[in-house]
Amino acid sequence: MQYSKELQLDVPATLLAINQALLASGQFQATDIKSRAIALDHWLTGTEPGAYPFVHLQLHILTGRDLATRQQLSASLLPVLQQHVAGPAGTQLCVEICQMEKESYSKLLL
Repeated sequence: MQYSKELQLDVPATLLAINQALLASGQFQATDIKSRAIALDHWLTGTEPGAYPFVHLQLHILTGRDLATRQQLSASLLPVLQQHVAGPAGTQLCVEICQMEKESYSKLLL
Protein backbone atom coordinates (compact mmCIF):
# COMPACT_ATOMS: atom_id res chain seq x y z
CA MET A 1 0.00 0.00 0.00
CA GLN A 2 1.38 3.35 -1.03
CA TYR A 3 -0.25 6.50 0.28
CA SER A 4 0.14 10.24 0.33
CA LYS A 5 1.77 11.11 3.62
CA GLU A 6 -0.70 13.92 4.35
CA LEU A 7 -3.64 11.54 4.73
CA GLN A 8 -5.06 10.68 8.13
CA LEU A 9 -4.37 6.96 8.25
CA ASP A 10 -3.92 4.52 11.14
CA VAL A 11 -1.50 2.30 9.27
CA PRO A 12 -1.38 -0.69 11.68
CA ALA A 13 -5.19 -0.83 11.87
CA THR A 14 -5.52 -0.50 8.09
CA LEU A 15 -3.02 -3.27 7.40
CA LEU A 16 -4.75 -5.53 9.90
CA ALA A 17 -8.14 -4.88 8.30
CA ILE A 18 -6.70 -5.62 4.85
CA ASN A 19 -5.21 -8.90 6.09
CA GLN A 20 -8.48 -9.86 7.78
CA ALA A 21 -10.42 -9.20 4.55
CA LEU A 22 -7.96 -11.32 2.58
CA LEU A 23 -8.19 -14.14 5.09
CA ALA A 24 -12.01 -13.95 5.02
CA SER A 25 -11.91 -14.39 1.23
CA GLY A 26 -10.84 -18.00 1.71
CA GLN A 27 -8.13 -17.57 -0.92
CA PHE A 28 -5.14 -17.33 1.44
CA GLN A 29 -3.60 -18.83 4.56
CA ALA A 30 -2.84 -16.28 7.30
CA THR A 31 0.91 -16.86 7.12
CA ASP A 32 0.93 -16.22 3.37
CA ILE A 33 -0.45 -12.70 3.75
CA LYS A 34 2.24 -10.06 4.06
CA SER A 35 1.34 -6.40 4.12
CA ARG A 36 3.34 -3.22 4.18
CA ALA A 37 2.71 0.49 3.87
CA ILE A 38 4.86 3.10 2.21
CA ALA A 39 4.17 6.76 2.93
CA LEU A 40 5.07 8.95 -0.01
CA ASP A 41 6.66 12.31 0.70
CA HIS A 42 6.70 13.34 -2.93
CA TRP A 43 3.75 12.66 -5.22
CA LEU A 44 1.63 14.43 -7.79
CA THR A 45 -1.86 13.69 -9.08
CA GLY A 46 -2.59 15.80 -12.12
CA THR A 47 -0.75 19.11 -12.21
CA GLU A 48 -1.66 20.76 -8.91
CA PRO A 49 0.89 19.98 -6.17
CA GLY A 50 -0.69 18.73 -2.95
CA ALA A 51 -4.12 18.19 -4.50
CA TYR A 52 -5.90 14.86 -4.73
CA PRO A 53 -4.05 12.61 -2.28
CA PHE A 54 -4.38 8.88 -2.75
CA VAL A 55 -4.01 5.36 -1.45
CA HIS A 56 -2.93 2.78 -4.01
CA LEU A 57 -3.26 -0.78 -2.74
CA GLN A 58 -1.54 -3.47 -4.78
CA LEU A 59 -2.34 -7.10 -4.08
CA HIS A 60 0.21 -9.47 -5.56
CA ILE A 61 -1.14 -13.00 -5.99
CA LEU A 62 0.11 -16.09 -7.76
CA THR A 63 -1.38 -16.85 -11.15
CA GLY A 64 -4.24 -19.33 -11.34
CA ARG A 65 -7.21 -17.39 -9.98
CA ASP A 66 -9.92 -16.52 -12.47
CA LEU A 67 -11.09 -13.00 -13.27
CA ALA A 68 -14.20 -13.29 -11.10
CA THR A 69 -12.08 -14.17 -8.06
CA ARG A 70 -9.68 -11.30 -8.74
CA GLN A 71 -12.60 -8.89 -9.12
CA GLN A 72 -14.10 -10.17 -5.85
CA LEU A 73 -10.80 -9.59 -4.04
CA SER A 74 -10.57 -6.06 -5.40
CA ALA A 75 -14.19 -5.33 -4.49
CA SER A 76 -13.66 -6.60 -0.94
CA LEU A 77 -10.60 -4.43 -0.33
CA LEU A 78 -11.90 -1.07 -1.55
CA PRO A 79 -14.43 -0.76 1.32
CA VAL A 80 -11.63 -1.50 3.79
CA LEU A 81 -9.78 1.53 2.48
CA GLN A 82 -12.98 3.60 2.62
CA GLN A 83 -13.41 2.72 6.29
CA HIS A 84 -9.84 3.56 7.27
CA VAL A 85 -8.80 6.53 5.14
CA ALA A 86 -9.78 10.09 6.01
CA GLY A 87 -8.91 12.58 3.32
CA PRO A 88 -10.14 15.76 1.69
CA ALA A 89 -12.60 15.80 -1.20
CA GLY A 90 -10.99 14.30 -4.26
CA THR A 91 -8.91 11.73 -2.37
CA GLN A 92 -8.47 8.69 -4.59
CA LEU A 93 -8.60 5.12 -3.31
CA CYS A 94 -7.70 2.30 -5.65
CA VAL A 95 -6.98 -1.41 -5.57
CA GLU A 96 -4.87 -3.18 -8.17
CA ILE A 97 -4.61 -6.95 -8.40
CA CYS A 98 -1.23 -8.03 -9.79
CA GLN A 99 -0.49 -11.59 -10.80
CA MET A 100 2.90 -13.16 -10.11
CA GLU A 101 3.95 -16.02 -12.32
CA LYS A 102 3.58 -19.17 -10.23
CA GLU A 103 6.19 -21.05 -12.26
CA SER A 104 8.98 -18.62 -11.39
CA TYR A 105 8.01 -17.70 -7.82
CA SER A 106 10.26 -19.04 -5.08
CA LYS A 107 9.65 -19.15 -1.34
CA LEU A 108 11.59 -20.60 1.57
CA LEU A 109 10.44 -20.96 5.16
CA LEU A 110 13.18 -20.99 7.78
